[in-house]
Amino acid sequence: MTSVKVLQLLLLALSMVSVGAADCPFPFFNGKIVLSSESLLKNSFPDSSEALVECAKGYEREEGPTSIICLNGVWSEVKLKCKKIDCGEPKPSLHMSYDTSEGTLFGAYIKTICETGYDLEGSSFRQCLVSGWSGKAECILTTCEVPDPIENGVMIVPRVIPEFNDVITFSCDDNYVLVGNSTITCGEYGDYSSPPPTCIAITTPTEESTTTDKATTTDMTTASTRSHVITPTEASTATTTDMTTDMTTASTRSHEGLIEVHTTDFKTPLTMKASLATTLILTVLLIIALIGFLIYRQLKYKGSYNTGEDLPTKEELLHYQRV
Repeated sequence: MTSVKVLQLLLLALSMVSVGAADCPFPFFNGKIVLSSESLLKNSFPDSSEALVECAKGYEREEGPTSIICLNGVWSEVKLKCKKIDCGEPKPSLHMSYDTSEGTLFGAYIKTICETGYDLEGSSFRQCLVSGWSGKAECILTTCEVPDPIENGVMIVPRVIPEFNDVITFSCDDNYVLVGNSTITCGEYGDYSSPPPTCIAITTPTEESTTTDKATTTDMTTASTRSHVITPTEASTATTTDMTTDMTTASTRSHEGLIEVHTTDFKTPLTMKASLATTLILTVLLIIALIGFLIYRQLKYKGSYNTGEDLPTKEELLHYQRV
């Protein structure tokens, strides 16, 4: 009986020892703390064993121990504290700045900004990583393409490849005028402030005026000729003068403001015709007078030698008077 009780006590003691010395489960932590690579290689964690912990990627130790202990199948409290890595402000670069409104801690993004007149080459956004800021960026001075040369003019470029704010000057050859801006400026986006100008030939005003005068004179002369036809019955001096004055006035009114009209241009032909008609009439009258004079002389000469034999009778004299 005694031996049985002793055996039961031994079994109870052995069972209590086995429960107290139980292994700890594989440890799991929050996102900031992870098990070390060394501890990850272990298959089990017996009682009183130690596991090493560390800060997760992107974090760094702030304070607290880096180990935990297995006691009776339970892990001790993790007292390690971790914080995010701070990448800090990026190194300053020429003609470049950053927008760090999101901060500079692990995982944050910053925006790359170039000064006016400079183009960004590289990453427009950079992220804070374990190794520091990602990517690279550089600000390059903006350039513009060289404009095509202008015809009949000269273009002055300050350098082989124009850069931001460079001014290109244009001028025209003799007898040409510039249409557009005489200068254009290379802009911040690689384009110019305005298109290149052009050179237009200067037209001499006297040439245009001469051509217009010739054409107007021809039209006016033709119109005047058609609207004033002179007939032989209109050959009197007074009528000719009136028609000449009217035609000159009408022609002047119809072309007022284009050319200067001279009265002598129209009066000369009509005056010549009137003079010719007057001369013709006077000549006829003179011939008639001459013939009458000759007849008179002939009769007078014949009568001075008359003896009375050939004197006409009373009836004949009466007949001549009737005639």
